[in-house]
Amino acid sequence: MDMNQIRENKLKSILQFSIPSIIAMLLETAITITDAYFTGNYVGEDALAAINLGLPILYFYLGIGLCVGVGGTVICGRLLGAKEKRKASEIFSQTIVTAAVICIAASIVILGLFTPILKVLRADGNLSVYFIGYYKIMLFTYPLMIIGTIFGMFIRIDGKPQACMIVSIISCILNAFLDYVLVGRFAMGVQGSAIASLIVQLIAVIVQFMYFTRPSLGIGFRRYRFDKAANKETLFNGSSEFIGEMASAISMFAFNYVLMKYVGTEGVAAFTILGFAVYGYSMIAIGFGQGLTSLVSICWGAKERKTAMQLRMITNRILFGIGTLFAVFFFLSGRKYAGIFGCSSGVMEMVSTGFRFYAVTFLIMGYDVINSMYFTSCGDAFSSALISSLRGIILLLAFTFIFPAIWGMTGVWMVAPATEILTALVSIWLIAKQKKSKESR
Repeated sequence: MDMNQIRENKLKSILQFSIPSIIAMLLETAITITDAYFTGNYVGEDALAAINLGLPILYFYLGIGLCVGVGGTVICGRLLGAKEKRKASEIFSQTIVTAAVICIAASIVILGLFTPILKVLRADGNLSVYFIGYYKIMLFTYPLMIIGTIFGMFIRIDGKPQACMIVSIISCILNAFLDYVLVGRFAMGVQGSAIASLIVQLIAVIVQFMYFTRPSLGIGFRRYRFDKAANKETLFNGSSEFIGEMASAISMFAFNYVLMKYVGTEGVAAFTILGFAVYGYSMIAIGFGQGLTSLVSICWGAKERKTAMQLRMITNRILFGIGTLFAVFFFLSGRKYAGIFGCSSGVMEMVSTGFRFYAVTFLIMGYDVINSMYFTSCGDAFSSALISSLRGIILLLAFTFIFPAIWGMTGVWMVAPATEILTALVSIWLIAKQKKSKESR
């Protein structure tokens, strides 16, 4: 990407890099919602709740993917900005191998933790059966998903974001078809949904792998010597993203524990359904963040600090507008949206109430996500990790255990808005601090 093009066409550059990523992320969300639609309508609320109980496992893998992938692409982007293509390819190759090794090891460990997880969450009977049937297959699927996600990040940094979008479109259509066949027609239950995901991710990884075997690429697979320093920098650069996703895993586990304790299976189902909408918006924010990360890392490598700051501000404004649309839509249509998943009237009412509180979350979440990823791109891992830790661990966990104990299900809905508001105040302070530091030079 030419630096002059970025400087002179900031909005166009943001959209050019972000929109394919956003479409890819939304299609991933569509895959999740499609799975939930068939699970809720053809298997039942217990199956939907069982899948939600294991979502911390998904967030853990996403944490690995974002940590290794974002960390690696930031280094790669700086090298491309400095015209060091050979070294950039070596970093790419090392990043893929590192992610694969970590994911495979994680699947082996997690498989042995199923029983203790279910005991802590007090999940037995159908919940236990559905949980084990679904996640035994997903432990093969998630490593493929992470490799595919990281491939996509490097395809974007290579200047071909449209290729990721095409793969995502094909994956979404194929997943919907397989869900219809395996869950709807063959009545394979949650196992059918998991098998559909496995097939889709395997095909996506093979297609993306073929992309990097082309000889005309800017970056591609190369033989390399393991660079310990580069690997350390990769993990450090992506540490805030890992913290953010691990925070989501921990908070989701805590939410499920609290919901099972104070509300029961209906509360878990309601939180799951509302969570799909929040997840969709967060994917848009992360999609913009990934586009911004590529641009900012290139700007930082080219010593264009002012341009990087301007790109962040434009992206924050765009996300505020999108967040406003989400807030208004789900505030007015929360109950109808919940009805899509075939749930009871009690669950629909819980979801409708939840969206009245989450309207604030939609307005602020994007600001916190973008600022965290922006600081990662700048090489300021501390500021990025601070934002991620506040919104994902420190404040979120504190409010999770305090609010529901006082206000029940209403307290559950209050947790995220309170967390994002307080984190945003810290984000504002960190941005002001960076500006002041730049002006003093």
